Amino acid sequence: MKAMELKVWVDGVQRIVCGVTEFTTCQEVVIALAQAIGRTGRYTLIEKWRETERHLAPNENPVVSLNKWGQYASDVQLILQRTGPSVSERPTSEGLARVPERGLYRQSLPPLAKLRPSGTDRSLKRKEPKRKSLTFTGGAKGLREIFGKSRDTDVKQSQQHGVSLNLSRVGGGGIASVPGSPARELSRLVQLQRNKLQALESRLLGCEAELRDWEEATGEASDEGNLEEELLLLEQQVRRNDAEMEEEEFWQNELQIEQESEWQLRQQLAELQGRVRDCEAKLSEYLARIQSMEAGVEQERLQQEAELKQRVNEEEVQAQLEKVRAELEMQSQQTARLENSCRALERSLSQSGKRLQEKEQELEQLTKELRQVNLQQFIQQTGTKVTVLPAEPSEDISSGINTRTH
Repeated sequence: MKAMELKVWVDGVQRIVCGVTEFTTCQEVVIALAQAIGRTGRYTLIEKWRETERHLAPNENPVVSLNKWGQYASDVQLILQRTGPSVSERPTSEGLARVPERGLYRQSLPPLAKLRPSGTDRSLKRKEPKRKSLTFTGGAKGLREIFGKSRDTDVKQSQQHGVSLNLSRVGGGGIASVPGSPARELSRLVQLQRNKLQALESRLLGCEAELRDWEEATGEASDEGNLEEELLLLEQQVRRNDAEMEEEEFWQNELQIEQESEWQLRQQLAELQGRVRDCEAKLSEYLARIQSMEAGVEQERLQQEAELKQRVNEEEVQAQLEKVRAELEMQSQQTARLENSCRALERSLSQSGKRLQEKEQELEQLTKELRQVNLQQFIQQTGTKVTVLPAEPSEDISSGINTRTH
């Protein structure tokens, strides 16, 4: 286990606590610092980062808490704050029970001096435990063993008299609820102390008047022993009254501390409520931005879909146009082929016409020759003289020949 150093700010001065490990508690650190500065009392170890503060619990490990900050651990400050006197420094009275400790993560240290000792009243005497050199492992345990009995006695007395201070958590409305808020409870206790002090003062005045009357009625020499005893009793009563006055002052200080703490809590609550309102405003603004962005995204999506549909339609039209163009190209090619075929056919027809004309001419020539041959044969056969007529169409000639022969 590797020991390390822990930097703590005490009254504006940075102090270094050596030998701190992951198992070192805040209570042990507080005890070591209080011994180093030579002051007793109730202390709170605060973890501060920028504007955020957090009270560390007595059994919490500061090293582990700092490690949770990660890269921001160097910006975290540990501050030791004194919140009041220790439990053993509080004056006690015989008739009033002690109020339990406040539970806002406050550590108490043993006192360095005793309460005011009395030479005659042994009931007010008590031995002050010697201060031991405390380490991180054994110091806290030694303090618990030394002061455990007195704290147990105080707790039992407070339970017997039914005096308790309860701090409720802050609800949604704002301020802590009771049974009994600390300020009201302390006010009630202070009022009880004042009433008791007034009763004791009136009783003391009555005793003094009775003592004067008694001194006047009896001689000092004969009643010296009774006077000494009465004086001792009066001195004890005065000491009790002083203790009760000191306790009243203590409770007034406690009341002031609680009022200041309540005021600080209210300020923190108001600040937190302001932050919550700011966060809500920012959240609503972000939601509005998100909605506008979603609307823009939806509009862009619809536009893209429309463009895509238009592009698809254009592609379809383009494909159809390409198809029509291909068909037209094929038709034009076929038309060109047909035109070529027609021209070739026309040429062949013209050639056929020419050949036909030539054949017709040959036929006419042959027909003429045939008529002449037939005529010559007829002449030879009949021996008649025939007048040669002008040439006529072959049909007329042939028909004429036929008629003549008949």
